[in-house]
Amino acid sequence: MKLNNKIRLVLLLGTALFSSCSKYLEPDADNQLSPEQVWKDPDFAEGVLNYVYNKFPKSYDYLGNDILDCATDNAISSQVGSEVRNMSLGGWNADLNPINTWNDSYQAIRNINEFLEYGLNEKYFDSTQYTNTIEFTYFDDLETDSLYQCRMYGEASFLRAFFNFQLLKNHAGKDESGAVLGVPIIDTSRPYSVHLPRNTYAECVDYILNDLDSAKKYLTSDYDSPSFAINNVGKANLNSAFALASKVALYAASPAFYDRTGGNTQSENWLRTAILSQEFIDKVGSLPAWDPDMFWWQNKGKPILTTSNSTNDFEKKNYPPSLNGKGFTNPTQNLVDAFPMENGYPITSELSNYDAENPYEGRDPRFYTMIIYNDAVFRGDSIETFVGGKDTEENYSYYTKTGYYLKKFVNPNISLTPGSESTDRHYYALFREVEAYLNYAEAANELVGPNAVPPNCKITAFEALKKVRERATLSDHAYLTEVASQGRDAFRELIHNERRIELAFESHRFYDLRRWEYNLDVINTAAQGIEITKGETKYSYHVIDVEERSYMDYMMYGPIPYDEIMKSNNIVQNKGW
Repeated sequence: MKLNNKIRLVLLLGTALFSSCSKYLEPDADNQLSPEQVWKDPDFAEGVLNYVYNKFPKSYDYLGNDILDCATDNAISSQVGSEVRNMSLGGWNADLNPINTWNDSYQAIRNINEFLEYGLNEKYFDSTQYTNTIEFTYFDDLETDSLYQCRMYGEASFLRAFFNFQLLKNHAGKDESGAVLGVPIIDTSRPYSVHLPRNTYAECVDYILNDLDSAKKYLTSDYDSPSFAINNVGKANLNSAFALASKVALYAASPAFYDRTGGNTQSENWLRTAILSQEFIDKVGSLPAWDPDMFWWQNKGKPILTTSNSTNDFEKKNYPPSLNGKGFTNPTQNLVDAFPMENGYPITSELSNYDAENPYEGRDPRFYTMIIYNDAVFRGDSIETFVGGKDTEENYSYYTKTGYYLKKFVNPNISLTPGSESTDRHYYALFREVEAYLNYAEAANELVGPNAVPPNCKITAFEALKKVRERATLSDHAYLTEVASQGRDAFRELIHNERRIELAFESHRFYDLRRWEYNLDVINTAAQGIEITKGETKYSYHVIDVEERSYMDYMMYGPIPYDEIMKSNNIVQNKGW
């Protein structure tokens, strides 16, 4: 392959072409290289595509060092000046929006469109999008070159779908008439003199799924063959296309985004989700074995599309203070109570064997991998969150406000001891294989209930959820069977709770609550903690309210950025913003 140092220049090129965030459709013409100058060297073409990958989130705490769950009833942030906390307390507006992905996503899409127009040889593809007339090859062997360019076409198709979905998650919503709007679909790199109007949500979904069909056609499951002997960690593969298609369809079928004024019926949307999720299940196969010691922070759970780093930043932010961390992410009592017992029954059931005087005994195995609780042993040390304990306010300026510290994604092998600090590899998964079963369970249940198989599918919602629980070593399915016998509504609540605990701290809860159109009272449930008092022979436990949630009804959807509304009358703001 004809690689040289010019590929480094693509970052500078990207900055020159796309540094004006406020003009994503009107890039400056001055001081730019012509397309012929840019694309005559294939190294630049590949580099432009690689540049887009740099816009992926790099960690779960990508929001000013906070995890998005801190804006929900799953967690709070103990960080002073937290943007996420400010959002959850009502300080969320079109100018101050922590989840604003508008400019970054459109910059990525512009790069991808330019790559698709100029960076490939159109003779390899059955598409009319390509206008490139510059002949070049990445490999001298034409068969290898064809395979490699097809792979990059698949990557580009996936990446455009990914960033369009980022826009939908954070900026789609209903206008004053109640129509569900998406975002402007930009399918060219050519500049515009005015901003385009927003497409409907359904149009955006169709566009994304069409890109993902192309990605599925040209991507492979891995890139380990000698012909592609380069580092491909973090690059799109076939599994990631199936994962994103399932997720996009799931959101489109959800109550908040189903447009009753036209397009598919909701049943058709749920069926599409079930079929795409069944394809996702077929692609990934069985779920990975449970590994409670090293699952979350290592690359062992068969995550799909990962980014990685080798630092100790996450530990510095989230270790308990007695281990030299700041404990930014504090799981709530609300989340702790959502975990069932090891027999699968919720703690509210008389059959659960829950003991309020020993609340952390006999719980779902996932609980012990995600949350550090009072007296839990972490790095060989017993963590103390009881009143007067070593990990509380009396000893540190940073301390848990809820009585819990985060364990999920925290690498216990890292030392923060001054003079002997260490680092280790972390993996951030944009998708996980368990989502295939969770997405499928939700769609199948909405379509035909818990115990029937949807058309063109293979399993029931009950069987899909059973797989998720079995993987977590919950072997008693009496409660699951009991709820399934009660019908769709009861099983829906169980599915929602299963998503909550399985996907905790992975930026799902915030969006799930909204796409389900939960009542505002539920979204504004106060974040609770536990006040623990140590007696002579036992602890006493008292649930306390720690932090309010103050979302308004229009905050079911995120806003279009204020400056975009000011620049053009063509772009309509979401209702209320």
